[in-house]
Amino acid sequence: MRKTYLSALSLSLAAGAIVVGAPTHADAAVSSFKDVKPTLDHYDAIMNLAERGIVKGYEDGTFRPDAKLTRAHASKVLALSLGLDTKNVKDPGFKDLNPNQWHYEYVAALANAGYIQGFEDGTFRPNDPMTRAHTAKILDLSYGLPEGDASNPFTDVRSDSWYIGHVLSLVENNITKGKTPTTFEPNANVTRAQMASFVIRTETAVKVVDAVAEAKAKLRAIVQEHGVVEKDGKKLAEASFDPTTNTLTLTAYDMDEGIKAVQGSTGLFSEKILDAGVTGVRIADGPIVTVNSDRAAAKEQLQKQLASLLAPSTDQAKGDLVADNITVTIYGEKDGLQFSEDVNVNLRVFIPAE
Repeated sequence: MRKTYLSALSLSLAAGAIVVGAPTHADAAVSSFKDVKPTLDHYDAIMNLAERGIVKGYEDGTFRPDAKLTRAHASKVLALSLGLDTKNVKDPGFKDLNPNQWHYEYVAALANAGYIQGFEDGTFRPNDPMTRAHTAKILDLSYGLPEGDASNPFTDVRSDSWYIGHVLSLVENNITKGKTPTTFEPNANVTRAQMASFVIRTETAVKVVDAVAEAKAKLRAIVQEHGVVEKDGKKLAEASFDPTTNTLTLTAYDMDEGIKAVQGSTGLFSEKILDAGVTGVRIADGPIVTVNSDRAAAKEQLQKQLASLLAPSTDQAKGDLVADNITVTIYGEKDGLQFSEDVNVNLRVFIPAE
């Protein structure tokens, strides 16, 4: 499922890195900072978080985008972005953390949720700078990004490093491209501006995953519909779906009308798929058939493609003509996000005796 939404994700993410704000005595979110100009790479991300009250500047009206991000500041931004309960928290037990510190509630909320851990000596070290490796880990874990299977493009990220999986998750979700195409600089410090972009990119990635998952869920519900199609008391077709193998078995009891009925019985080629955002269907290695314009022509083309895959069966219990393990790829777009889904299809056709 991960591969299918990445192209849409790359289009929807803005350029930039990550940004985190420092504490201020002001209660209201600011509308501008003296040192954050519209030409700044991370301007949009900073202002997005500022308008939501997640980051705030200093009392002199600055944001200090190039300043190092501390672990305390990172905790505040992440806890607020994630919408964690920062009031009803339990003491996480870090030696250098107490309820009188401004960052206590944010650190505690993240620790209570299981998103952060301290060091082996029992400290959290809130004033230490946030490294890119630690940032990758906390973003990956706290936002629940899908596991990455991207190849490692970075020469400075060892395959046995504790953070490699987190870095690759960010890469595959287009949250980071590294300092250069071949280096990630895991031990480099993250700036306050960079953290803003990291957070916005991660939030966007999660929204994309959720939106695509919702569209796919609707599509699967349609595909999983099964039943029998009858006409004048005669069974024309039936369909069944095995969710464990993602296999749809279509059985037609007539070469012509049966195959037409098969399409309608599953909903796979019905009007319902348009509600799920489906735009095209590819059968095996055939061309993508557009289904949201000329519906009649699309159905006829898909019917012919299915029929062309049938071959005489050696197992008469299955049918006279059979095509097993056909890969049907369904393409769609929902709210500007592109997705695709593969369904394994078995087609059986019984030819009535004359």
